[in-house]
Amino acid sequence: MIVVAAVLKTAEGKGDELVKEFKKLAPKVLKDPGVISYVMHRSVNDPNKFFVYEKYEDQEALKYHSSTSHFKEFSKAIGPMLSGRAEIELYSEVK
Repeated sequence: MIVVAAVLKTAEGKGDELVKEFKKLAPKVLKDPGVISYVMHRSVNDPNKFFVYEKYEDQEALKYHSSTSHFKEFSKAIGPMLSGRAEIELYSEVK
């Protein structure tokens, strides 16, 4: 299992736009092969800070996700909303 933990920060007032785009993306991602979980969380203390938890069966599923047109369109759409680069970490499940 591969887990992706991503932290995104939006420019002031752009958080709701990011949520809207994510809600369009998530159902498509969840249909991709090897995707187990794909959930966005919003900070209780900062409405412009988000945490995305993603879980994939393996590295190939993650690679496929990154190559899809719906993910590329999402990335392009949210680029102007973000204040800086996303912080992304990969983890493997400990069994």
